[in-house]
Amino acid sequence: MRGSTAMRGGTLSRALACAAAGLLFLSACSGEEPDGEAASPDDGAGEADWAVACTAGAVPIEGIGSLELPCLGDDVATAVGTDGARPMIVVLWASWCQPCAAEAPEVEAFFSEYGDQVGVLGVDTADTAEAGRWFASEFAMTYPSVFDADETIRTGLGVPALPGVAFVAPDGTVEKLITEPGITADSLAADAESAFGLELT
Repeated sequence: MRGSTAMRGGTLSRALACAAAGLLFLSACSGEEPDGEAASPDDGAGEADWAVACTAGAVPIEGIGSLELPCLGDDVATAVGTDGARPMIVVLWASWCQPCAAEAPEVEAFFSEYGDQVGVLGVDTADTAEAGRWFASEFAMTYPSVFDADETIRTGLGVPALPGVAFVAPDGTVEKLITEPGITADSLAADAESAFGLELT
């Protein structure tokens, strides 16, 4: 009985912490809108029109195994994994995560430059799909993301908190894990070259 009460208290504390983080993120972002005209999930502008489709993975990722999650862009159930030919980086993010907002343009820049050589899969984690699509739209993300409300990928990879990046070889092996914020397009390229033995061009 005591264990059950502790579990409920821990869950409540976690929910309150997430809600506080979300409010902090939203207030910080609202201060950056110059005219107050940028659309957000709360201003009655309707649903975000971000709809980047996902491609089903062929090879499961180490620590995660066979897993299907809804694609954030179109809600289609998608097998999470590599295509078996290219390495991939898995980027864990959420709309309420301030460091994720700082890193989103960097991940997009990396994907734009090297996406033909290294795949990118975003994972909207412990979020709502609507907020995730608004975030993806706001940062003009062109790489796919799956929606992982239950944090299955985060816990499977052993990422303690957001953001996080996993460098995954074509065979599904996790070659490198970054759990500290502050990535840039250049650091992602350098880490990908090191982790995968590549020379990105």
